Amino acid sequence: MRLATEGLGILSRNLISLLGLKPYAYPPFYHILGFLLYKIFNSQLVFFLLPPFLGMLTVLVFYKIAWEIFEKKREAILSAFLFSMVPSFVARTSVFIPESLGILLFTIILYLLIKYAKSMPGYSDIDNFSLGGFFKIFKGSFKYLITALLVLSIYLFTHRGWVFLILTILLFILTFMIPSFKKRPVEVSILFLLAAAGILEFVLFTARLQTQPVTILGFPKWMGLIQIIFGLYGALFFIRSKNPIYKFILLWFVVFAMIGTYSFRFRDPYAAIPLSLMAGYGLAQAIIRLDRVKIPDYRILKKNLTPYIRLFIMSFLLIIPIMQGGVIAYVNVINPTPEQMEAFKWIDENTPANSVFLATMDDAYLLIGNTHRKDVLLWKTIYQGMMGNPPTLKEKEMTEIEVKTIFTTSQPNEAYYFLEKNNITYIYIRKDMHQQGLGLYLPTDTHFKTLIVTGDAAVYQYIPNPPLKGEKAKINFTGNPEYEKITSFIEKFWNGYSYSESGGYAPKGDDTAKDLEFGSAFKGCYDSNAMIAVLYAKLSSKTGDTRFKERSDYLIEWLEYKQMENGSFPGGMPPAEYTLTTAQAIYPLKDLKTNETEKIVKKGLQFIENQINDEDIKIAANKESSQFMGTDYLKLKTKSQVGGISPDKKLVYNVIEKQEGDGSWTSTAYENIEILKGLAIYYLTTNDTKALKAIQKGSEWLKANQNDNGKFKGDGDSEIYSIGHYADAILVYYVAGDKKAMEKTLKYTLKKNVENDPTPLKSYLTLFWNLKMIYNEDIALELSSQVL
Repeated sequence: MRLATEGLGILSRNLISLLGLKPYAYPPFYHILGFLLYKIFNSQLVFFLLPPFLGMLTVLVFYKIAWEIFEKKREAILSAFLFSMVPSFVARTSVFIPESLGILLFTIILYLLIKYAKSMPGYSDIDNFSLGGFFKIFKGSFKYLITALLVLSIYLFTHRGWVFLILTILLFILTFMIPSFKKRPVEVSILFLLAAAGILEFVLFTARLQTQPVTILGFPKWMGLIQIIFGLYGALFFIRSKNPIYKFILLWFVVFAMIGTYSFRFRDPYAAIPLSLMAGYGLAQAIIRLDRVKIPDYRILKKNLTPYIRLFIMSFLLIIPIMQGGVIAYVNVINPTPEQMEAFKWIDENTPANSVFLATMDDAYLLIGNTHRKDVLLWKTIYQGMMGNPPTLKEKEMTEIEVKTIFTTSQPNEAYYFLEKNNITYIYIRKDMHQQGLGLYLPTDTHFKTLIVTGDAAVYQYIPNPPLKGEKAKINFTGNPEYEKITSFIEKFWNGYSYSESGGYAPKGDDTAKDLEFGSAFKGCYDSNAMIAVLYAKLSSKTGDTRFKERSDYLIEWLEYKQMENGSFPGGMPPAEYTLTTAQAIYPLKDLKTNETEKIVKKGLQFIENQINDEDIKIAANKESSQFMGTDYLKLKTKSQVGGISPDKKLVYNVIEKQEGDGSWTSTAYENIEILKGLAIYYLTTNDTKALKAIQKGSEWLKANQNDNGKFKGDGDSEIYSIGHYADAILVYYVAGDKKAMEKTLKYTLKKNVENDPTPLKSYLTLFWNLKMIYNEDIALELSSQVL
């Protein structure tokens, strides 16, 4: 696409680069072909259709190769079939990469080489090439060699697979020296050693080819289990054969398989070519022997099953390579998820075309392909090599180190340095990258603006000189012992820009609802910071300490800065623009009547409004629900709490309609508590008696699922309930008018230690906030401090 928009002039003019002989230099012919097809058809669909079309042609050529070698239809068809299902071949001809054309050119030249070999005098017996007879290899029909050279001239500028072709041709020549070895072992051994040294030097010269070792398990995975089994069986016949082409195929496989233990590039799919030829022959021989085996009669209801036994065996042997080739290729051809595509679409529409992104190598393929933007690492290894001066191995390694450092360092200043050194403006990260290094401080550090968070992907903008400076010192308050204890606890969570939960707990599995309840991996914690802003404003007025007021004002500025353009506050792990987390972040700010807080609240309510459709609501900007079947707790909780905070009568009534006869919505105590909390907030705002009746009904279910000491059933089973859950139950009982249940739950809660809580900061703040709603600020501060 860059060729289509900028022209062929952007390609490198360095011949060594164009031939792919420099590390990270890439021959351009395949991309020129794609560019020409795009110009003709004016559709990017050509990039998807071209590789499988070339793969199909390769299989047809492979069949012709097998026919020339075996001159038997069964062996030829089986060889072509097994090759067509080699997983590495299927994968490489399923994506737009030059190797899909390179493999076709490789097989065409191989076909011409076989035709040339068959035209040599006495080719059918390798002993005819002993000593002086070796020179018969130069007496074949040169029309095949000339045609092969013409194809090679295209191959040289298509893919670096021509390197493997040269090595294959060298092995072809060495094969005809085998009979001479029997008569002159010393001299021929020297020639073999020289050839081996030449091969090694050539491999070292191409540098990058030998840098990626593989495991032995990769052989059956990428070459095919059936192909290996019958390939080794076929090798037994090839060893005994006098046919030099059989010897060549065997030698080719052995050498490439050995080097393939050190570099997968020799194995995939070049070692699979001779393996498939041997496997086709071996499978054909196995079928012949199977036909000779006398199978006893097996009958069911007088039906003779014997003929079907052979059919079953053959079907089994053929289905395995089809399944393996298809499944492994499908799994390893990466497609972007809908949530990633949403991020790519946003990037395409909202960032400059010349933007520079930070992304991992795997993510960069999808990022560049779908947005046509520039990254650092993949650009260095591929695009610079094709369109400029290829980097040296050292330059590429340095870029890898810098990108890895940015992603993994716990020192933000180090990340800033390399971001600016590489002119990076945007950062693209996938869902599992918020739990270490850069991902930990992206949501909090003011050097990064949150642009879009979809669940599977997130995009941040790097701001070298942010208008809001962080790294303020912790508040070390002395005075009132109660306030001192509270302040000391909260300040433990200060990260230099905001307050965030310590640790990085994330519930097992990809359970969004559980993560929003118990997780502490995402460090944004916008709702906690909103509550601290309100709490510190109150402490400032009570103590006269201006540091509380300054921190409160700063946190409001920080929340305004971190609020996304659409008004949302993301949360969860993987993070997404949840309607619930946005509502929870703006709710405490309603207590502070300032221009800044009103602006944040208004923007957040606008986001929430956009997620509501009559009595339905999206759980996030791009998510209708959290599961396909069963009770969708997160949806119910979102409806309830967002309906209570907004307030929205339709949402709340929809939740009430789903309440069971026993007062519950689910079988889990904490889930019912959180749904009831939303109704409680709604009732405190509206005094709606329908909501009150539902709360009272639900509180009865809660009591029935609570032990005498106040502990809820299920607490400590799969998850330990937080103090926040008990604090919400206290609020529910208060609104329901059940003073006895409220006091029992409060007594149990105040005996708990917040240090053992899954989300200690949020739990303490939730307890304080709910007690403030029940009593007043002074009593809430006094009681809540008992869990510290």
